[in-house]
Amino acid sequence: MRDELHVRGGRVNIVDLQQVINVDLIHIENRIGDIIKSEKHVQLVLGQLIDENYLDRLAEEVNDKLQESGQVTISELCKTYDLPGNFLTQALTQRLGRIISGHIDLDNRGVIFTEAFVARHKARIRGLFSAITRPTAVNSLISKYGFQEQLLYSVLEELVNSGRLRGTVVGGRQDKAVFVPDIYSRTQSTWVDSFFRQNGYLEFDALSRLGIPDAVSYIKKRYKTTQLLFLKAACVGQGLVDQVEASVEEAISSGTWVDIAPLLPTSLSVEDAAILLQQVMRAFSKQASTVVFSDTVVVSE
Repeated sequence: MRDELHVRGGRVNIVDLQQVINVDLIHIENRIGDIIKSEKHVQLVLGQLIDENYLDRLAEEVNDKLQESGQVTISELCKTYDLPGNFLTQALTQRLGRIISGHIDLDNRGVIFTEAFVARHKARIRGLFSAITRPTAVNSLISKYGFQEQLLYSVLEELVNSGRLRGTVVGGRQDKAVFVPDIYSRTQSTWVDSFFRQNGYLEFDALSRLGIPDAVSYIKKRYKTTQLLFLKAACVGQGLVDQVEASVEEAISSGTWVDIAPLLPTSLSVEDAAILLQQVMRAFSKQASTVVFSDTVVVSE
């Protein structure tokens, strides 16, 4: 059996062995078990005996293909050599740097690349993403420029984490992943800060139009030390709340009435104005008897 394995180049099907040796298959299987236990360089894979010499030659062939094309996929090699993916991945990984001049993507162990292939793509990716000035779907660039998907995500992650590419990837390694350059984020933040400073409130829809998908989370993170009142479609600063509170207090003390709508930004909905007034009225509920009409009008009794 050892001789037959050697003659056949280190790979033989046990069914073929049975035909050549002409003994019952059960005897061959028992003997194979003994061989595998005593000879660590021999393995049984899908009914085939395979030794290390065969795998070394296979690795040499894979390396030739790799140097020619820059990348090879485990799925292609599985079809070519009729071997399972996990077995091939393990066998080839053990020969990286020794027989195979390349490396395997740690996040996607289904592709082997040459260093030159990775370097070329890294230069292309860095150049392309450095020129981006607004949020861009990563998937659209993969299809447009023909990047290898997993390689692009690995390189992009490396460039961003090392600071060689200024931006963030939102959404991880998914179809909806978006690259947001720092210059765009700074422009966003500058506009938001300026608007809030001048007007004392922020509309969630306005932030969405700026490309900020979760406006509430963004505001809470950016203004975590600022006292804000979150309404249904906007948030207001303490300055607006104080202004409404002062007007209501004056109406109560003078025995008159006040409509808070003219005090608020015109873009604020009646619903949000009503929520704001309810919040303000909590401070006066025990001090004076008042009635609220039409959501925004406070009348002293």
